[in-house]
Amino acid sequence: MTSRNDDAAAGRAAGATAGAAVRPKLNYAQTFSIGFGFLAISAAWALYNAYVPIKLKGLMLPTAVVGMIMGIDNFCGFTVQPLFGILSDKVRTRWGRRLPFALFSIPLGALCLILISVAPNVPLTVTAIVIYAVVMATSRAPIVALMPDVTDSRLRSRANGIINFMGSIGNVLALAGGSLLYKRFGMSAAFVAGAVIMVAAVTALMRLVREPAEFVTAPGERARLPFVSWREFREAVVPRLGLDGEARRSFMLILIVLFLYTMGGNAVETYFTLYATHDLGMDAATAGGDLVWYAVGMLAFAIPAGMIGSRFGRRATMSAGLVLSAALFVSMPWVGRPFMVPILAFTYGVFWILVVVNALPWITQLGGVEHTGAMTAYYYLATSFGAAISPTIFGLIQQSLGEYRWMFIYAVVLFVCALACMPFITRGEAEDVSAGAD
Repeated sequence: MTSRNDDAAAGRAAGATAGAAVRPKLNYAQTFSIGFGFLAISAAWALYNAYVPIKLKGLMLPTAVVGMIMGIDNFCGFTVQPLFGILSDKVRTRWGRRLPFALFSIPLGALCLILISVAPNVPLTVTAIVIYAVVMATSRAPIVALMPDVTDSRLRSRANGIINFMGSIGNVLALAGGSLLYKRFGMSAAFVAGAVIMVAAVTALMRLVREPAEFVTAPGERARLPFVSWREFREAVVPRLGLDGEARRSFMLILIVLFLYTMGGNAVETYFTLYATHDLGMDAATAGGDLVWYAVGMLAFAIPAGMIGSRFGRRATMSAGLVLSAALFVSMPWVGRPFMVPILAFTYGVFWILVVVNALPWITQLGGVEHTGAMTAYYYLATSFGAAISPTIFGLIQQSLGEYRWMFIYAVVLFVCALACMPFITRGEAEDVSAGAD
């Protein structure tokens, strides 16, 4: 009996030693390279969110209509994105299964961005916006999937921090350079520069990132571009999961949290330049330029945010970001002044990145390795739906109240509602694997 116990203890010790020996390490070079895809996407959307609302208001459209148009890309987020996420799972080409979508959609999106800036009237502007939103949605899910494809689940908060760091570089380049060009040459020059950044970033992505060999076709082998049935599309938009009771409750609450905080944050992003120009009397170039400080704040804290999430837990880190953001916003309708805009933008960027970096690893961890794709689809379902309806809802509020400064209180209310759900969420940390319990 003693011999058996000793053998068992020795086995456990050997297993622990082996586990320590194979502890995963983050491939920093690969993660930074994947980040070039996010740099391209972030540069594009930074310019789009900063200046397209100003152009639409300049075409004499009501605020609620501007909100509806600005929500088109988010509608694509929970329709087009899941479809192309499925396609990327099944595609096999000489470049792999994810990279071809970036290769073809980002240059086309860059062209559409230029067309938005030069369109002379409402019909042409809206047409260019719709095409841009659809095209850009085709590459987001495949680019997002690159990181989980090659990263251990325990390292995804840290990896996502690096990728958001690269995205913040795209924001800084687009907003800082775009503001100078907008002020001197107008919107067209700013958007052309943004298009150049997009193409340069996707070129770097294609040259530096190599997908696993099993997803790459052999020399001379034909590419596989599969058909996706309606059933497969429906299951990707709302995938089925096997979760136990506690995990299911946490999962539903996480979706509510994602939806609520996205509604609050998206309203501020969408209407910030209109708040600065309409309520504070700033010119459009200065308002767009000051937004660079938001990107700088995210850039400075993206990697630390991932480390903090790994050290203190994702739920606690996200809660801290929401509390700090709400505290920052609550007095802004009454104390906001033009000189405060860069300080506000930078501080919000630091606080908000605590939420953004840890959100995707939080929900994907809940499903375990076998349900990473499904959980990613649910993540985009919740966040895209919140972002799709929020600009219209606040647009109606603004038309009623007449000023954009109330977007801060709107965001605070939604952040507080999200925080109220947090204590009841018991799953989603790095050590939890909940799928398949049923």
